[in-house]
Amino acid sequence: MKSKLILLISLFALAMNYSNAQSPIKPENLPFDDITEYPDTYAPGSVAARMVESLGFRYRYASQDLKTSDFGFKAEEEARTIGETIEHIYGLSMVIRNAVIQEPYKKITSTDPMVIRAETLHVLKATYDHLIGMDEAELNKITIKESYPFWVVINGPLADALWHSGQIATLRRANGNPMPKGVNVFLGKYEEVK
Repeated sequence: MKSKLILLISLFALAMNYSNAQSPIKPENLPFDDITEYPDTYAPGSVAARMVESLGFRYRYASQDLKTSDFGFKAEEEARTIGETIEHIYGLSMVIRNAVIQEPYKKITSTDPMVIRAETLHVLKATYDHLIGMDEAELNKITIKESYPFWVVINGPLADALWHSGQIATLRRANGNPMPKGVNVFLGKYEEVK
């Protein structure tokens, strides 16, 4: 009887440990949960800001509710893991931010993918807030790597970050943890499905 009790307790502890390792980490107070509101007019700054906002929305939900078992997953030996892709998107968002805001920014030192994810979303939000009111003359002053115009920000790091957000969505599905149901990228909103 005693050995059965010890076995039962051991199995329960093992199950709890596995459950904790698989449980999703919930986001709190992160931007881009809903992007259904948008400016009334198409202006250079508002269009550029909307592109960053769309990236923020897609990235937020592609990386929401990831489990610790997802971070090391990759499609093949030579590919990036989901965790490495999150780090790469952070780097791309920093390139976008630094081109737009052009002020020094202290890079975070955390290696926790969910901390990096949250910081990426905040960096994108600061970039969005800066772009939203810019006019054409201000956008024309933006350069990346000191000589390339804002157009390169769009087709370079911004488009690349969108691409990698899609990779996270695909990889997590392949790892058995698809994106949350109810994400509508067409309208830019999320409605929790029960």
